[in-house]
Amino acid sequence: KKAPVRGRQRGQAGHRGIVEKTEQKVFSYIEEHHMIASGDRIVAGVSGGADSLCLLFLLLKFARRVPFRLCVVHVDHGIRQDAEEDARYVEELCAGEGIPFILRKADVPAFAKAEKCSEEDAGRRIRYEAFREAAEGMGGAKIAVAHNSNDNAETMLFHLFRGSGLKGLCGIAPVREGVIRPILCLDRREAEAYLEERGIVWRTDSTNDGDGYSRNRIRHHIL
Repeated sequence: KKAPVRGRQRGQAGHRGIVEKTEQKVFSYIEEHHMIASGDRIVAGVSGGADSLCLLFLLLKFARRVPFRLCVVHVDHGIRQDAEEDARYVEELCAGEGIPFILRKADVPAFAKAEKCSEEDAGRRIRYEAFREAAEGMGGAKIAVAHNSNDNAETMLFHLFRGSGLKGLCGIAPVREGVIRPILCLDRREAEAYLEERGIVWRTDSTNDGDGYSRNRIRHHIL
């Protein structure tokens, strides 16, 4: 199955403009930071949200220019009742594109309680553990995650408020320790516009709407 399309239709000229502009911007960013080389193996973290689907479909397009092997990892955090629908949606997209799909289920609230950390931190640790396991299974793959420029601003403020040295205030690096962030050059609205123009529907995470997490408060009330 291919990605479902939205009901409204766009003019072809507008479609080509946004899609081509976004792809050119991201592909130049990938090349500038030497993120992907021919023959690479890449594990992409895909939640089903706008950012991660934008990452996925841009990687698929870039693979036409620079061939590489791609695998998708989806993590069910065990927090939302509709999380299984997200996993099924991403799995169907991957099946339609012929991409290997790995599902990792976890109990983030229980892990956070056991480790005496926030659910935000627990989720991040579990996700990266799943990504690294998949990367090792592919024989040492790179890990691609969907941080964008909004995430970068949120991270810098989060570190500033918590107390940080200069390294923390530098924000998110485009490449670090085997992790690449190809859409760090885009903001959230650009990612959504790219998907809209291509007629790709994304899933919405209801936990992003409340103020229970520190990043949500920064996003909603500061940025």
